[in-house]
Amino acid sequence: MSEANSGAIDPSTGHAGNAHTGKPFEHAPEHAHDRLDVKDERSIANVIADAERVEAKEKAAEHRKAELQHDPTLAARSHGNEPSRGAKKDLELVQDEEEELRKKEEAKKQSAEAHAHKKHH
Repeated sequence: MSEANSGAIDPSTGHAGNAHTGKPFEHAPEHAHDRLDVKDERSIANVIADAERVEAKEKAAEHRKAELQHDPTLAARSHGNEPSRGAKKDLELVQDEEEELRKKEEAKKQSAEAHAHKKHH
């Protein structure tokens, strides 16, 4: 048995967890614990598991935010809706900016190559 699920063992099932539902405890409901409370009596394993869960949620939110910045129509489409005209225009602007940046990068590379070529002659 893992330390994260340690606790009272239900004699009828032989497992730790919720005796009423028979399901193992996963984590406390949102806002049930103050993460910075030194008097909180959660085990270290539960604190670590909760921190990992929160970190995963934050990374997922950051990833989602990055996707939305790249595709402003994503939020509407993910909910099965038609993107607004503004979102479509924003997507067009994002794509135009990316194209412009790509062209500038190519021009920089060509310029650097030309300067490097001149130095050798």
